[in-house]
Amino acid sequence: MQLEGFWVSAESVKNGRASGTVAIVTGAASGIGRATATLLARHGASVVVADIRADRGEAAVAELTGEGLAAHFIKTDVSRREDVERLVAGSIERFGRLDTVVNDAAVFVFRSVEESTEEEWDQVIDTNLKSVYLVSHEAIPHLRASGGGAIVNISSVHAFATMPRVAAYAASKGAVLALTRQMAIDLTKDRIRVNAVVVGGVDTEMSRKHFALRGQTPEEAGFLGNDRVIGHIANPEEIASAVLFLVTRDSSFVNGSSLVVDGGLLALQPAIGGDAE
Repeated sequence: MQLEGFWVSAESVKNGRASGTVAIVTGAASGIGRATATLLARHGASVVVADIRADRGEAAVAELTGEGLAAHFIKTDVSRREDVERLVAGSIERFGRLDTVVNDAAVFVFRSVEESTEEEWDQVIDTNLKSVYLVSHEAIPHLRASGGGAIVNISSVHAFATMPRVAAYAASKGAVLALTRQMAIDLTKDRIRVNAVVVGGVDTEMSRKHFALRGQTPEEAGFLGNDRVIGHIANPEEIASAVLFLVTRDSSFVNGSSLVVDGGLLALQPAIGGDAE
């Protein structure tokens, strides 16, 4: 579904808000990541689609290049340093510079602390949190060399108000916010802004799997597809629009911030649970 006011066609790319920039988007084969990669490309950015799923990543790039946009796929397990090194090096080799990083890749498991195995805990923390460190660590020298840039980390309402049996996910998303603030302090001197987007319920494949594990549809869990209901479920494009804002000059004075894009979900008491990239 393409939303009026939130989406942009390929025809508008010539004077796009991200023209001349190069962006890496992780988790970009589907959901928020794919919507973000698409929106950035349609606003003139050269986009590197990073994902562990080669078939979907290549399909995303084929769609973008079919519109005449600049996009490149690099298969990446963001929890592995060697993969991330190859991602950033490949991005520079392909496009010559780097201006933007969007850390979106994430996984979700339904486990309490007591239920979680060490392997499950590590999988979530490594994918959702360690990846932000790994990708940023490799990207920062290139952002600095470009004269500055923007890093956007995708967090979640679970960092503030969570639900039963999502221990590792909630921990990872809370830590992403703390890391975002800290990175902003260190990188301001290099004109690199670091911000986070705190998302609520988003209509993605991952979120539908999440609700299926609870034996519910998103609608049954309270995430109605009705923008007159507070806390309603979002389309990925609505989150992508927030990311676009944070990586352009429109947000030049926004730094170290957590932009809540949740349809009002956190305003509810008690908050209803669930989001997914």
